[in-house]
Amino acid sequence: MENSNPYKSKQLFEVILQLGLVFLILGFCIKLLLPFVMPILWAIILAIILYPAYDFLQKKLKGRKSLASFIIIAILLLVIIVPTSLFVSSVTSSIVEIKTGVENGTLKVATPGQNIKEWPIIGEKAYNFLYSLSTDLKAGVLEYKDQIVEVSKKLLGSVLSSTVALLQVILSIIIAGILMVSTSAQNLATNFIKRISGDSGDEYVNLSVSTVFQVFKGILGVAVIQTLIQAVGLFGCGVPFAGVLTLLCLMLSIIQVGPIIINLGVIAYLFSLDNTTAAALWTVFFAFSGLSDNVLKPLLLGKGAMVPMLVIFLGVIGGFMMSGFVGLFVGPIVFSIGYKLFAAWLDDKPEGTKPESTIIEG
Repeated sequence: MENSNPYKSKQLFEVILQLGLVFLILGFCIKLLLPFVMPILWAIILAIILYPAYDFLQKKLKGRKSLASFIIIAILLLVIIVPTSLFVSSVTSSIVEIKTGVENGTLKVATPGQNIKEWPIIGEKAYNFLYSLSTDLKAGVLEYKDQIVEVSKKLLGSVLSSTVALLQVILSIIIAGILMVSTSAQNLATNFIKRISGDSGDEYVNLSVSTVFQVFKGILGVAVIQTLIQAVGLFGCGVPFAGVLTLLCLMLSIIQVGPIIINLGVIAYLFSLDNTTAAALWTVFFAFSGLSDNVLKPLLLGKGAMVPMLVIFLGVIGGFMMSGFVGLFVGPIVFSIGYKLFAAWLDDKPEGTKPESTIIEG
């Protein structure tokens, strides 16, 4: 007995040392992967969503998987990069024109309408700011110099975060193309899920895939289509900062609030321009676009909600706070998958479990 104690102590020490080394390596690997977690998650989601199109295309190309993946990825990158380049070019040229106009004294700001004063909370301040710019631009800029500098800093920060988000999206698309082609990656993911969930592995895999499609169609798909309709109106009516308002509409649509708040502000602005007929017509358009999700959801999703609205809301807000713009899309999908898997786990009763019978004593 005395000899066995040192041996057991040595064994225990070796086990603790081995576990410590494993956790150290695991923690180091996780830390290395942390910057890539969101792009990888988004890549997995994209690979699942794009797989039917990839499968169809590779069959048409007689099994040339790499070519099919390359075509899909190239199209996606063009869809993202071309509009972004046009937007950046437009913004850059506008900034150059404003700078030149200020330096030459040719830039003029229209006199604001009296209706602006009636805007809630910011009406009086907005009118005074616009009026000072319309009477003497340079003096107005100097008067509100601190506020303009503060807003410029925030805009610059938004531009930098948007650039990072764009790079993450491009990286995710490239990874998604690799995942679609790589059979080993698909088998690894399936085997991992089966390993941690046992006999229910296939069920959980299918549930995860179906949830991705449901959330993509019912939440993100509707939000993107509604935002495109909104963008037509915002750019068409000539409202200032149409690009920023379009992005806000996308965010509000994803969190299931809708662009009604934005539309009310735009309508108020249009009526302040003293063109009642055009404002009334645009009001009808924005009323239609604001309610379009009520038509789109039944068409894309069918009846019934796949997950509670609170789950989507928390996923969007948490994803945005954690990873910015990309998190807007990844957050609700990942959180919805977690909710569905948790609900399925609760409903999955062990074999041999029978419902308790009610005994009625006579």
